[in-house]
Amino acid sequence: MTYLFDSNILIYHLNGELNSQGRALLKLGLLGNGTYSIISKIEVLGFQQPSAVELQARQLFSSLTEISLTSEITDQTIALRKLYKIKLPDAIIAATAIIQSLQLVTRNSIDFARITGLSMMNPFEGD
Repeated sequence: MTYLFDSNILIYHLNGELNSQGRALLKLGLLGNGTYSIISKIEVLGFQQPSAVELQARQLFSSLTEISLTSEITDQTIALRKLYKIKLPDAIIAATAIIQSLQLVTRNSIDFARITGLSMMNPFEGD
């Protein structure tokens, strides 16, 4: 497992708005190198959407590896929230990437850029 896909990347994909670099990374993820935080599943599926889109989202999640909250991720989340004062979902996603030694794939690079020890890639940079 190499990549942790942020909620926004998955939403861009489901909306047909993911650029070619993002699609290539997601394809690699679907071949076995992709993960997501449980918080991303909650964010993506936690609002009303057409049943076809929800089915597509559930299929996407079933093709990636889910990473649940653990005590270690929880402790790292708390530390990140205290140190960087970031939103809880972002802190959980960043903590998951750090603890699992994964590269975070996100378009939200501004909120994550200052987090020490976080490996991050924005497929939209340079577009």
